[in-house]
Amino acid sequence: MPFDPRFVERHPLLWPLARAARAFAGAGDWPPVASWSAVFAETPPVRFAVAVPRPRRGRPVPPFDPAAQYDASISERGVVPSRERHWHDFLNALVWGTFPRAKAALHRRQGAMLAARIDPRAPRLPAHRTRAQDGLAMIDEGGMLALVAPGGERQLVFGHAIYEGFVLGVHGMTARVVRLDVPALDGDAIAQADAALAARLADPTFSTLPDDLPRVFVPDRLLPEP
Repeated sequence: MPFDPRFVERHPLLWPLARAARAFAGAGDWPPVASWSAVFAETPPVRFAVAVPRPRRGRPVPPFDPAAQYDASISERGVVPSRERHWHDFLNALVWGTFPRAKAALHRRQGAMLAARIDPRAPRLPAHRTRAQDGLAMIDEGGMLALVAPGGERQLVFGHAIYEGFVLGVHGMTARVVRLDVPALDGDAIAQADAALAARLADPTFSTLPDDLPRVFVPDRLLPEP
């Protein structure tokens, strides 16, 4: 699918990404992965690098390197492997630029979970993720954040797969809700959600089991653009 610099206008719930997307407003074609750090308003906490393709069948497989796995690459090296000309990965970068603290906290937790399960002598990753890892992936890909304060609630999308669905016109999507209690709903819902989710993910008592993350259908509009 060709790049559309006005993609944020395709769905009302894309509004949180508008600031980060302005860096590419004049792009006539896909911006290269090396330029994606422009999504950050402040010093980039990570950099985006072109993902190494998997070896073709029949080609030699490089030695297993735990530190090179996706979450470990982010948490240990500060590098987010990304595919060129790819909406899913591009929107992931925009979410990084919009919720940098929460994204960093999520991958630290995911990286720690993975490190606890890896046998350094094993030739590959464990065959399956734990249910807690599944829940973290659901938040990352399909998370919906609900800021809850006395007298009100604000909701906004976090998961980059949901944003991808908005861009590509996918209907009937579901999300996993993370409720975040805040003292009051201030004017900057994005910054408030970023800080609140980062704190929640850093709390070891916060359960990421899928059964503890309510599933909801994604409607056409949850939170009007402020």
